[in-house]
This record gives sequence, C-alpha cells and structure tokens, in this order.
Amino acid sequence: MTSRPSLRKHAKRTLLAVSVTVGLLSCLWVLRFLWLQVFHTEGALPPMSRIPQVPAGATVTHEGMECASGGCWRTITLAPAGGQSPQDLARAMGLAEEQTLPPTLFDPMSVYLAAKPQDGELIVYLSYQ
Repeated sequence: MTSRPSLRKHAKRTLLAVSVTVGLLSCLWVLRFLWLQVFHTEGALPPMSRIPQVPAGATVTHEGMECASGGCWRTITLAPAGGQSPQDLARAMGLAEEQTLPPTLFDPMSVYLAAKPQDGELIVYLSYQ
C-alpha cells in the first residue's frame, strides 16, 4: 500500500505534465494561427477536410494547386454521377453559391469555397480568405 504523501506527489506530477502539455499545444496553435495570418498568401492551402463530402457516384478526376499574385488555392475537379449535371452536383454538395467557412480548432483560418461547372465537370476551389 502506498502512503498518502506519495499519492499526492504522483498527482502533482501528473497535473504538472498535463498542464505543460496543454500549454505547449496552446502555444503551437497560436503560432499556427499567427503564421497563417501573416503568411497565408505564401502558398498555404486549407486541408482537404474542409471540402464537403463528395456524393456517391461522383468521382474526383483531378486534384491540383494553383498560385497567382493573390495567393494559392486548391482545385478539385469532380465528374458527376451518370444522369447528374455539374449544377446538380454543386447543389448536392452545398456549393451552389460561394461561401466562407469559419475557422475550426484545427484550421484557425476562414476558408473560401466555391465551385463552377466547366465542360460537364464541377471544379471546386478552396483557399484561405
């Protein structure tokens, strides 16, 4: 059986370790946020997880990245399912209109999301705002 002082000592060490870990993770999040605020036009791209789920039947035909003087953005080209138009696919994905997605815990920047039909496919654009 362990004594009460050793249990308290163990609890203090555990609390200290958890506090240091949370503090370091918080610092990393703040540094990422600041980096994105300052350098978001320098090639930073939002993660693919910010794109809405692709409906069953539609397929990704191309994924790419483009850059210009305004920054960089992801492009994802989708082929609609048989009998579905690119406009229908955009509505099914909630991309009928341009939108700005709010920051999340793991991606602390607003994301611009838009889609446009082209040559029977739907091109989705994703960039930091």
